[in-house]
Amino acid sequence: MSNHNSQVQPPTECKIDQFYKPHKTEARNYITKTGISKNEEWLQIEGCPCKVISINDNNITLNSLSASSDRNFVISKKELYNGFDMCPVVDSYITKLDKYPEEKILVSEFIKKDEVKLFKKKIDKCLQNSKNILMRKILGDKFDQMSASQGGGGITISMYHKFINVLTFKSPLTHFGDPIFNRNSRWAPPIDITFEEFKKSPSYPAPMGIRRKDFCLPSELIETMEELIRQIMAFDNIDSSCLETIITKKSDKKHKCLWCGEIINACDYNSNYGSKDNFIEICHRDPNQRFISTNMYWGHGECNRRQGGYSEEDRIEDALRLLKNNPCYVEKYKLVNPFN
Repeated sequence: MSNHNSQVQPPTECKIDQFYKPHKTEARNYITKTGISKNEEWLQIEGCPCKVISINDNNITLNSLSASSDRNFVISKKELYNGFDMCPVVDSYITKLDKYPEEKILVSEFIKKDEVKLFKKKIDKCLQNSKNILMRKILGDKFDQMSASQGGGGITISMYHKFINVLTFKSPLTHFGDPIFNRNSRWAPPIDITFEEFKKSPSYPAPMGIRRKDFCLPSELIETMEELIRQIMAFDNIDSSCLETIITKKSDKKHKCLWCGEIINACDYNSNYGSKDNFIEICHRDPNQRFISTNMYWGHGECNRRQGGYSEEDRIEDALRLLKNNPCYVEKYKLVNPFN
């Protein structure tokens, strides 16, 4: 384990297109066309790989995988060598990424995140030009929920600075901060730790990542968004013609909620962010799995709440257990007895 408090001399001088992972999350100002941004953003996230964009004397320009390609930030070489670890590229993979499921990510994911941005622009432009009010309403409400992770209780940057600068605020009894970002890209590190583990992190009280069920890589996100949009196009009573030049492979069946089996009717749509009675919601077939196309679908909000935080398989096992312990239901509903 490296000592993050001592100065670490690099085995070789850093080079453009190399990758480094930061020891902790920090707010950074990004480079603008006229200089440095006035406001900071969470551009540096613990364990999330950063690409060396340029080197100028003693300064290094980095771009984090979690940030868009136009959100570069500058650090000194001393900061790089003391606060980051180099991540070698092996067989086109950025390696030693211990915060990620396979501890490696393809170099091409830095390009794929730009493709996600272009895809979102295509959808936005399509909706702006569409006269279909219902499609514009549904996708307008739901598109951000598809493309970005949803929130935890992460603190703001101003709250973070207040905490680290005011010693009297650092009470051992203070339950302050959250490891999960309020919102971030879906390829920020997936985090599943206790609050006590969070407090021991060098990032504390800054957030460290997103929920595991929200995580996917840029190369996976377009496929998942396409699938979710394809499902909307297969709702009953929806005109999907405005999207057919982008989503060329349409479903040949009406889309059903996988919990209740009913076809989703677009005319019944209503949705408010954070509401407890939304008509439709993004559902996970297994909440323990990632945000990938085979795991995500549109279902009724009430059905999603009935499933709760359990997988479909968990709930099927519950139903089988109930049938086994209450055989009267087999006869009542004229079911084939699975236990004979």
